[in-house]
Amino acid sequence: MLKNTSILLLASSLGLLIASPVHAIDARSAAVGGSAIANGYGVHGALDNPASLMRLHRQQQKFHFHTGFSFDIQDNAGIIDTAIDEDSLLTDLEQEIDFISGQTLTCDISDGPETTCLNNTQTIGELATTVFDILNRADDQPIKATAAAEFGVAFSTWSTPVALYYRISASGASTTDVASGDLDYVNSFATALVDDRLTLNELITNIPFSISADGQTLSVQQPEDVLDSQAEGSIVAREQFGLSLARTFPIAGFNVDIGITPKFSKLTAAGITTDIGDQFDDNTDTISNQFEDSETTENTFTIDVGASTQLQNLPLHMSIVARNMIKESITTNENLVIETTPQLIVGGAYSVGPVTLTSDIALNEAKIDHIDTQIFAFGADFTRNFFSARAGISHDNARASDATALSLGVSLGPLHIGGRLSELKSAQAGAQLAFSF
Repeated sequence: MLKNTSILLLASSLGLLIASPVHAIDARSAAVGGSAIANGYGVHGALDNPASLMRLHRQQQKFHFHTGFSFDIQDNAGIIDTAIDEDSLLTDLEQEIDFISGQTLTCDISDGPETTCLNNTQTIGELATTVFDILNRADDQPIKATAAAEFGVAFSTWSTPVALYYRISASGASTTDVASGDLDYVNSFATALVDDRLTLNELITNIPFSISADGQTLSVQQPEDVLDSQAEGSIVAREQFGLSLARTFPIAGFNVDIGITPKFSKLTAAGITTDIGDQFDDNTDTISNQFEDSETTENTFTIDVGASTQLQNLPLHMSIVARNMIKESITTNENLVIETTPQLIVGGAYSVGPVTLTSDIALNEAKIDHIDTQIFAFGADFTRNFFSARAGISHDNARASDATALSLGVSLGPLHIGGRLSELKSAQAGAQLAFSF
């Protein structure tokens, strides 16, 4: 029997062990598509661009508080919904394979090809059809998910304003390489048995089936002896502390705000490559134990540097941020390398009355805890007193599909809610409490 009741779904979606932002984006930023480096406020603004602290200082604000959470799911194959709806699929399938194995046949080799050899096979045929559909959709289709929660404070009354934050996050990713022979194996059950009977011709022409040596019972090849598909999955959990500082410097006739955020992290990572067929073998360790055995921990350090300036005679604020300037990496005990790499982002914010138009453009593709990203984002923010409405559009050039997303969000006083959506299988959302005075 299976040691794990959802091996196939798990092998197709190992990333779901962490069900849940590429960049751990705050709710306000998510609502404008992620275009935040030139129009950030408070602690969450300092996370996007530490130079934004100087704007708070000039506005004579003193204290800022922020706490929130966010998540991002990429599921191009739609495996998540299947895992929820078909949580007992593999248990049921194996029970049916065990049930028909050794059944007495009602036909003889000398009978006609359409003679029925076994009845009551519809259930296993329908289960096999579902498994075939999952494998077909999951082949080479990545599943990636991240979640984060954070807390921070900022003090902007000093000549050098400071923001401190603490964040915990987790990311998971998986891909499945489905062998063509595995598809043929599963499809044999689906096509031969879904009509509720196994004929002599189907018994002879489908590889999984044969007549036992006694000439009277059905012999079925077992999944652990046939399946060759492989699944690769990895998980990384991050505990991070950051400190942002900012000052203003006169450069080429402009007053340029410069900010820096050193970030210290404790990374815990695990990753495995597993054969799906091995998971049907009672002598094979469970998926969870394999992950536990591959776990490793590393302390890392990186730094963000940001700059902002207000253009003369125009209500246009320009910014540039170099994020994760020192590459971070961790290698699991199975030699799977998980990386966070540098990225350069430019942005602008154009304000007219209560409306601010924003844009962020990532100039290179980067990895954030092994998830590839390169965002181009545009947004609009309408603010009146304690109410704000926001919308945006973004395109992640690193995503193979569902790369373009629409964003919406609102704020009412200190409560901010926002998200991005490119179909239900690829979504990002967040909520937070943030206030300044």
